[in-house]
Amino acid sequence: MVDIIELLYRQYKHLRDETEKIWNEQNDIQLTTAEWYVINHINQGASTVPEIMKRMDITKQAVHKFFNGLEEKGIVQTALIKAPKTQRNATLTSLGYEVIDKSALIQVKIVKQIEHNIGNENYLKLKELLNMPWQDSE
Repeated sequence: MVDIIELLYRQYKHLRDETEKIWNEQNDIQLTTAEWYVINHINQGASTVPEIMKRMDITKQAVHKFFNGLEEKGIVQTALIKAPKTQRNATLTSLGYEVIDKSALIQVKIVKQIEHNIGNENYLKLKELLNMPWQDSE
């Protein structure tokens, strides 16, 4: 029997893969799932190497690799900032914001398809369930 965590993961993975596939079919700039994660974290305010390392649980070298690749694609620009320590900081470029906006449109279409497939009542119930706290807070 497949447990609920596995079912949730499969659906999540399928939705991420579908979003990436549609994006890559419709756009010249090809992006991997990991690059999407980095872009989304930058868009949500994590912009330094340590912040991305912590949120994504990846190495410093991996973050630099993603920053370099996304900078080459014109999606982010990086600069050194002086905090207590000098850190590399990434910000979205105008193209980066365009990528976020186009991605949001793809996600809206996918969400509408989900609602169509499972029905409005089930969609609303699913949304309600996913927004509930699932664990006791300690």
